Amino acid sequence: MHLEHKAGDKLYIDFAGDKQSIVDVETGEIQQVEIFVGILPCSQLTYVEALRSQKKEDLIKATENALLYLEGVPQVIVPDNLKAAVTRGSKYEALLNEDFASLAEHYGCTVIPARAYKPRDKALVEGAVKLIYRS
Repeated sequence: MHLEHKAGDKLYIDFAGDKQSIVDVETGEIQQVEIFVGILPCSQLTYVEALRSQKKEDLIKATENALLYLEGVPQVIVPDNLKAAVTRGSKYEALLNEDFASLAEHYGCTVIPARAYKPRDKALVEGAVKLIYRS
């Protein structure tokens, strides 16, 4: 089913499933990183960042970095039901993590987590993740 998306309406964010390896330039050590992905569905402009973890602090910083990269703030941020953004997931109404809710309040947008067990709700970000792993 084809969905129409309005410009500036939503930013879908998620972490890719598998960790990736990077080489620390200073030490030469191989490190495991999480891959954060944010995508604007109308233009499909995508932001990708390697992070040390999926912890709340890393998610908030990556989300802020995505907003800076995109040079704007959408009306709605749509995260997956990950612990760093959602305290209690639900099929119908999730309880947001207080710090992530504060981020949205600071930027003047709303957070509406994707419904649990409904991958089509965030199909574009899932598709972006697949493209990243193929690259």
